[in-house]
Amino acid sequence: MKLIIGEYMKYRYLTFLLMLIISVTSYAVNDQEKNEINKCNELVKAGSLDRALEKSTQLLLNNKTNREIYLCRARAQIALNMFSDAASTLSIVDKLSTTPNEHLMAFAMLGNAYKGNNQFSEALSSYKQSMEIARSQKNVSFERITNTLIAEVQLLQNQHDQAITSYQTALKHSLNDNERADVFEHIAHIYSLQQKYDLALEYQLKASIAYTHYGDLDNQASAGLELGRLYIKSNEMDQAEKSINKILKLALDNGGPYWEARSNIALAELMLAKHLSPDTYIEAATTINKDLNDSFVAEEIVRVRSLVSK
Repeated sequence: MKLIIGEYMKYRYLTFLLMLIISVTSYAVNDQEKNEINKCNELVKAGSLDRALEKSTQLLLNNKTNREIYLCRARAQIALNMFSDAASTLSIVDKLSTTPNEHLMAFAMLGNAYKGNNQFSEALSSYKQSMEIARSQKNVSFERITNTLIAEVQLLQNQHDQAITSYQTALKHSLNDNERADVFEHIAHIYSLQQKYDLALEYQLKASIAYTHYGDLDNQASAGLELGRLYIKSNEMDQAEKSINKILKLALDNGGPYWEARSNIALAELMLAKHLSPDTYIEAATTINKDLNDSFVAEEIVRVRSLVSK
């Protein structure tokens, strides 16, 4: 099995947004219009966002009451950071919704638009409306998702304790170890921000163990390296080295140059923390990235090099 090289940093709400593509329309539309709406959605998936907006505009000239057209338009607007426009579009989506599930998704997406526009009170209000519907429908999966979305807004407002409470609630609604591991990582991150490293290690270790048994190799590698960093912050250098080297071996065994480079960067940070030379590991990461040409790895190499001179 090969490690998948993907963009390391991404907005979690966009992952949730992609899930909404699978919603089933209840509108009676002809096959041609369905095909055109599908084309609009495909343009969004392909990143051709301006073309998707143009397509939605054309479709709305002929049908201003089709919810799915507005959904495609809203998805493109959010991806383009046109959050105010997306909020207006999603208000129409909600008005055109006829089932609890449709209203639930409209409110969740509206919350995403408000969050992107830093309208945090409005975002929380929309997410809570979505959650109320999810509870009434006994939709446990959406309760978990909505709680994580609420937690993200609280974290953006530096409401750390409230965010932890929301994530703990999401944890109760998690249905499998992958979902639990994801929540564990978020809680660990917040405790790390609070410099409560014992608690951060507790939850990051839970995440790492869960991913080892049930997650893919990318999740295992990411969680393991974060565990190593937390050990460094806790001044547990032997544990940090063990954790990082475990991921380095995982990368080498499975053909993952991205995580091989990231592991070497983490080992360089460990050397710096131990007041030893990190040069060997920095050069190893640099050599790997000559072929890999990953922008995030390049940024991390620059960051670690800058620490050497301090």
